[in-house]
Amino acid sequence: MRSCEYVKVPASEKRRTDIVRLRNVVFRRNAAIIPHDSPDLHLADFVSITFEMQKKDEKSDRVTQHITNHAIMCPVRAWAAIIKRIRSYPGADDDTPVSAVWRNNRIEHITSKNIVNAIDNAAEAIGYANLGVEKGDFGTHSIRSGGAMAMALDDVPPFRIMMIGR
Repeated sequence: MRSCEYVKVPASEKRRTDIVRLRNVVFRRNAAIIPHDSPDLHLADFVSITFEMQKKDEKSDRVTQHITNHAIMCPVRAWAAIIKRIRSYPGADDDTPVSAVWRNNRIEHITSKNIVNAIDNAAEAIGYANLGVEKGDFGTHSIRSGGAMAMALDDVPPFRIMMIGR
């Protein structure tokens, strides 16, 4: 996913792409939609994310990912955890962006700056000698390209990486 699809970006960086909202994430089991308040959300066969508007000027583009046996990287379990967390916040509804976090007794949003700061702090902790790059050499696109590279190194077929990355 593009960072602007899952974090709040400054108005000066806003382009055509819209952030994913809870209404854009649909879980299905045996072809039936599982409501977000179901305790069995994490048991869905697959999760579909609809991108209402994106960089390529395509509207309502949908990406579907199936459940896996991976304990951490299963897209169904990961999205179920995100949806359950955000739905637990007072005032959260279908229009709530997936960038929502509960801080200071209210819904706030993770920003692109928060992401870059976290990556920079990790790079600094690892150190230039171990990493070969310095704090400040990263941006939010580093997550997208790093994810694609990790999938390639794990022998995920290139066509699947391209489908997920759109």
